[in-house]
This record gives sequence, structure tokens and C-alpha cells, in this order.
Amino acid sequence: MSNYIFLHGLQIKTKIGVPDFEREHYQNLHIDIDIELNKHSPFDSDDIDETLDYAKIEKIVLTIGDNHSYKLLESLGEEIVSTIKRQFAIKSIELKIAKNKILPSTDFVGVILKR
Repeated sequence: MSNYIFLHGLQIKTKIGVPDFEREHYQNLHIDIDIELNKHSPFDSDDIDETLDYAKIEKIVLTIGDNHSYKLLESLGEEIVSTIKRQFAIKSIELKIAKNKILPSTDFVGVILKR
């Protein structure tokens, strides 16, 4: 038995990009997070302490986005993943970060990190 929580469609504004001009202004990023919990039994107690609070995960992502400037989506993703893993006992995490309208022929570019 596996148990997951997810946050999909999280939108953050952050300064990111390889060229300096990209980091001069905040850009919108689209984030999906899937977290496999260490809990392997049914949720039968209705107790928030048996899972992760979505709001705490969202706050981590928003705080990192607000307080850091990165050149690469990969670096931002590693910071998010390592912070979540440091603060919570989880089995695994998959993080997808997408940046829109960067290349003329694509809607989105991005990274997927699985840890």
C-alpha cells in the first residue's frame, strides 16, 4: 500500500533565468509536487498528524520562490526538494517545474526531479 499527497498547479513568482535580463523581473512558474508518504496503512483516524499538511508544503515553495534568485530551474528544484525532505519524513518526491513562453515554438519548458 502506498499513500501520496500532491499539489498540482501551484503558481509562484520568482526571479529565474540564465541571461541577466530574465532575472530582472519576476516570472510565473507552474509547479506540481507528488509526495509519497512513509505511512503504509489506511487513513482511518482523520488525524492531520498522520499525513502532511498541504499548506506547509505550499509555504515552503512560496518562501523559496520569494527569497531566492536562480539561473536554472534545476537549482530551484533541488532547493525545494531538499527543504521538503529535510523538514518531513517522506519516502519519495516528484517535482515538476514549468516555465512558459521561453522558446518561440513551445508553450512550456521545464524539469522533473524524482528523489
